[in-house]
Amino acid sequence: MGGIGTLMSMARAFSGAWLLVAVASCGGSAAGHPDADAGSVMPDAGGVSCEGVDAGTSPRGDYLDMDISATGFAEHDGRAIFLVTRTDPWDVLGVGRATVVGGRFALHLSKGYQRSLSQEVLWFVDGDGDGLCTGAGGDHSGYLAVGPFDPAGSDAVAVALSDNHVRMTPQGAALCAPTLAFAEMLDIDVTASGFEAHDGRTVYLLTRSAANGAIFGAGRAEIAAGGFALHLPKAFVADTYQEVFWFVDEDADGTCAGGTDHTGTMVTSAFWPTQNVPYDLRLTDNHALESARRADVCVVMNGCQLAP
Repeated sequence: MGGIGTLMSMARAFSGAWLLVAVASCGGSAAGHPDADAGSVMPDAGGVSCEGVDAGTSPRGDYLDMDISATGFAEHDGRAIFLVTRTDPWDVLGVGRATVVGGRFALHLSKGYQRSLSQEVLWFVDGDGDGLCTGAGGDHSGYLAVGPFDPAGSDAVAVALSDNHVRMTPQGAALCAPTLAFAEMLDIDVTASGFEAHDGRTVYLLTRSAANGAIFGAGRAEIAAGGFALHLPKAFVADTYQEVFWFVDEDADGTCAGGTDHTGTMVTSAFWPTQNVPYDLRLTDNHALESARRADVCVVMNGCQLAP
C-alpha cells in the first residue's frame, strides 16, 4: 500500500490503522504542546501480512473489528464526537473521533470487540468545542451495551447506535462530569529531548494499548533544537501502562524503514490523577528497535496492530 499521501481517505478511522490524526476537534492544544498534525496517515499492513509479528495471534483471535454506524444526530451536524468502547473503565478496546455530517457518522475500530464479553460504548458530542464533557456546556452524551457475541467467523461486529442522550451508566456514574476526564481518557502532553542529531526531520509517534493494539493517540512533529512537543487529546487511559512508538523519518518517505530511519519505544507509567489533567510524557531518543514485547517498531509504525 502507499505512503502518507496516498491514504488520506483513511483519516476517518482512528483505531487499528496507523493514523496521524489531529484530535484537536476534541480538545485544544496545551501551552507549548501543539496538537497532533491532521489528516495524514500511514499504511495499514492489515491481514495476513501482520501474522506473528506482534507477539503472535491465534487463527481465530480473541478480538474482532467493530463497525459503528450512527444515526439520529441531526441536531449536532458539524460537531465533533468522541467515542470509547471498553469492557470496564480500564480495559479500553477502541477509541474514535468523527464529525457529524447529515445527522450521521461512522467509525471502524480495529480489534475493537472482545469475543464473548459484554462491553460498553460511550460517546459525547462536543457542543461547545472545548474538548471537555460537561452537560452545562451543551454537550450531549450517550451509552450503549453491546454483546456478548461469539461469531463463528471473523467478520466485524456491526453496531448501530442513535442519539439517545443517556447521561448515566447503568452503574450510576455520570458520563459527563466537569472535573473528570470522559471515560477515564486523559490528554497527553509529549515533551521530547535528545534528538539534536535529527534537527529538521519529521518524527511520527503513536501510543497504543498493549492488550489489542488499539491506537489511542498519534501525531507528527518537526524536530527543532533537539526536541519536539505534541498534545494528544484523550489518548491515555488513566491508571494503565501504554506502549509508545516513534520513528524519525530520515529519508522523508513517510514510512518507517529499518536501518534507515531512527526508531524508539517506551512504556508509560500508570498515571492516576484526581482531576482532569494531562499526562506529562517525557521521552528521549533511545534508538530502540523493538518493544519489551518484541514488537518491531517499524512494523508497528507501518500499520500492523495485532493483538496477542
